[in-house]
Amino acid sequence: MKFDASLAGFILSLVVAASGWFFRWNDKQKFERQQAALERQQAIRQAEAAAEKKVNDQRNLNHLLGNQKQITDGIATGFRDIERELAHIREQIGELKAYLIQNQNTVRGE
Repeated sequence: MKFDASLAGFILSLVVAASGWFFRWNDKQKFERQQAALERQQAIRQAEAAAEKKVNDQRNLNHLLGNQKQITDGIATGFRDIERELAHIREQIGELKAYLIQNQNTVRGE
């Protein structure tokens, strides 16, 4: 059998082309896997940030609700104190009125 250099060159170029295609395809697959992993990591970070924001927002809302309850309780306590004072003033006015009615003659000078 006779050695044909052109056939050997063709086969060699075919092997080189196929191996180049294979390594390029393999690199493309690696790149796509890396991109997918990066996208997953980014999605996880975004989900974590959203969850953390939700927790922070809920905590802030709870603080605001607690503050509102404290303010409401303080206002109610203030009104109870005012009502007690008004009741005390009414009582004193009633006593003054009774005193004035009782001593009506001495006030006029009779």
